[in-house]
Amino acid sequence: MEGRGPERLLELAYGNHPKKSRLKQEGFRLIQLLRDGPKTKEEICETLSIDLGRAGGRKHFYLLLRPLREKGMVAVSRVQGKKLYHLSLDGFNVYWRETKKEAEYWLTEKEKTGEKEIER
Repeated sequence: MEGRGPERLLELAYGNHPKKSRLKQEGFRLIQLLRDGPKTKEEICETLSIDLGRAGGRKHFYLLLRPLREKGMVAVSRVQGKKLYHLSLDGFNVYWRETKKEAEYWLTEKEKTGEKEIER
């Protein structure tokens, strides 16, 4: 999984945060959870064993979610007065643009345009 799919997305989201390794593990579980559909904060916290009754638990929830929201990977909608967290295409587009920039750096001009070089 290193360097692919969710791992790259989470690397983009958490960058060089001091608690990056723990946040990436929980972020991966969160992405898996949201693949099944939108969830409330309470549903997310129950699944990830985050205690919202404690100040530290609430802080951890927002520490986990904020980078994913800022990168556009997770969005929030209101449905019948409840906030629902769900995956968003914006974050996947960020991942795609970053991957494309990386690939373009390594390609020659001919490779970028699709021309084939003839070996001699």
